[in-house]
Amino acid sequence: MTRKGLSKHLIKCAEVSKVQFPLCCPYCDHECQRLEEDTSKDGERLDEFEKQLIRVTKHLATSLLVKRLFDPAELRLPDGSTEMALIMHSVSKRLRDGSKAQVRILKPHEHTVDQAVAAASTKLDVVLESHSYGRLINLEDYRSFDNKDPVWHLPLPDNGERLATMLEGLLLHSGEDVLLALKVEVYGTADYEDPHAQDIARPEGTSSFRVVNVCHDNTHKIMIGTIKWCALVTLAVMLTDGTVIVDPDNKILQPRSTSCIWIKKDPGSFVYNTMPRQLRSKFFESATFARFAAVHQLFNHHTSMPVTLKTLYGFKSNKAWSGVKVAAFVFHQLFSQKKIVKADVIKHVNDALELRKGRSCELLNIIQEMACEMREEEAFPKPVNKCLTDLAGKLSSEITNLNHTDVLHAVEKKIKSMLLVSE
Repeated sequence: MTRKGLSKHLIKCAEVSKVQFPLCCPYCDHECQRLEEDTSKDGERLDEFEKQLIRVTKHLATSLLVKRLFDPAELRLPDGSTEMALIMHSVSKRLRDGSKAQVRILKPHEHTVDQAVAAASTKLDVVLESHSYGRLINLEDYRSFDNKDPVWHLPLPDNGERLATMLEGLLLHSGEDVLLALKVEVYGTADYEDPHAQDIARPEGTSSFRVVNVCHDNTHKIMIGTIKWCALVTLAVMLTDGTVIVDPDNKILQPRSTSCIWIKKDPGSFVYNTMPRQLRSKFFESATFARFAAVHQLFNHHTSMPVTLKTLYGFKSNKAWSGVKVAAFVFHQLFSQKKIVKADVIKHVNDALELRKGRSCELLNIIQEMACEMREEEAFPKPVNKCLTDLAGKLSSEITNLNHTDVLHAVEKKIKSMLLVSE
């Protein structure tokens, strides 16, 4: 009997005072039965109901609104099974077909009206299920980082490559936002451990880590900071709307202090997914060439990950020789062969000048100056470090343009293909 039907019966029945549940009414033989109030598992039932609601609405904000407009209910059917209700279409159909059900209104969680508070408590699995891009993730393959995890205290440089491999593919969950990091770079926090140290995301209080969006060098960087090291996200996709961010500049996500980090349970050992960081100075330091960066294995190609000084040449190799191509060749040779060969540099400078009919350019002028100062081969080229630093700065706009065009389109295309496979 439904709540409404039971109410009508009790109003009309003159012998209602004699009713002892779960006995029949002695006056009209109508069977009345009290549904036991077992609220011990209401929390679990409401969590499952929330997931069902997300599946139907396909929209997190809509489901939050619906939960405020209706009371969640549990319908117990004659066969002993239970259904959750607003009421949903499948349940309505069974009731219309003549099935009887006992209805009990569940006691809801205590929620405030503040939407920000409600969003902060949103579970990661619910957020992923509410957006199509959540299919990129199998949450069973992940584990959450807690404040006591020993990873937060691993020192650099001994663990730089291990940390990069571990953090690649991490999930950053902040309220209704979820970021999937496809490439990360790891830095030390002390100069004596890493000449490229960055100590701009140090945790506060008793926390072992901190997640921030910090403005540094005119770039909004998503960083995970610890006492010993910090990680910079350089390629990411927002699973809530599919926005792709190629390069360290992320103006979209503003992490909350309660942000959670999830990493893969088994990072695997992909031999070729680590690489040097995107650095533009101190080319005489061995740490500049350390493989403290890692990229998702499916994006490990120069066309589908942020352009670096090493990979820029891959975009220019089939084009005519120019100042940009010669500069890209210099860095490709330095990072690939761990040295710069003077004869090769001079040859390609002449090739570029010939195509330009003898007219030089700023990049070629810097390279010619470097060639005059360098030895026949430079392994850790401290004498020409200033020239290399100047070249790297001049190439930054070229790299940014490629990231926002060719690479962005390639990453978006790859993600769409991954979604098709997951269907």
